[in-house]
Amino acid sequence: MRNLSASLLLDVLGQQRFGVEYQPLVDTVTGEITAYEALARFYDRSGTTLRTDHVFDALHDSPLTLFQVEHQMKQLQIERAPSGTLFLNLDPDAYSVAEEAEASHPLLELICQRPNVVLEIIENSDLSDAKQSARMAEAFSQRQVQLALDDIGAPHSMLSLPLMIQVDCLKFDRNWFARLDCPMYQAALVSLIRYARETGKQTVIEGVETMAHLEKARALGVDLVQGFLYRPQFITQQA
Repeated sequence: MRNLSASLLLDVLGQQRFGVEYQPLVDTVTGEITAYEALARFYDRSGTTLRTDHVFDALHDSPLTLFQVEHQMKQLQIERAPSGTLFLNLDPDAYSVAEEAEASHPLLELICQRPNVVLEIIENSDLSDAKQSARMAEAFSQRQVQLALDDIGAPHSMLSLPLMIQVDCLKFDRNWFARLDCPMYQAALVSLIRYARETGKQTVIEGVETMAHLEKARALGVDLVQGFLYRPQFITQQA
């Protein structure tokens, strides 16, 4: 199990040391919170927060366990969520575990019970994962769940044109702020934001940590921002 000992992972899962952090998505014009994103959190027995990517990396060694944990996390994230629009992440590998074995997909049914959900779809450099993401997006789209393409511009990520056309929201990775001094990167981001505006898609940029970041997002015409600038408004819940 990568980056996490087996004994620690078993303790986290056995004792359900889970939590959820709700991060606000803030309107760049009004400054109002228009939605929250639910993010998984895991803790050791001392209450120290574990790196989420390390936990999920380890869970990928056991697809069924990954599915079970993802299902538990989604239940928690939905049950404790503030009212209004809720952005949810869903691991395509977890979704694929029950994709063909079940007549009614448990994760699909669970998420579709909650109104005003935006499902975030992640693509990366692995072609098989990209195909799984596309199948998952299609299943949720057929159930009228809104979709967001997440992590656009993240290192090693791919950008699927068919999926970008299909989704309702484009979420730009925090890495754009470090690259906007480069005219080529700035031109690319401006073009993607203009495309979203012309096709009626919402735009979000992550990683807003300073007022300078916020002003840059406003100047670019991004609809919503998210990041540590709004840490005082984060909501944390433990299972």
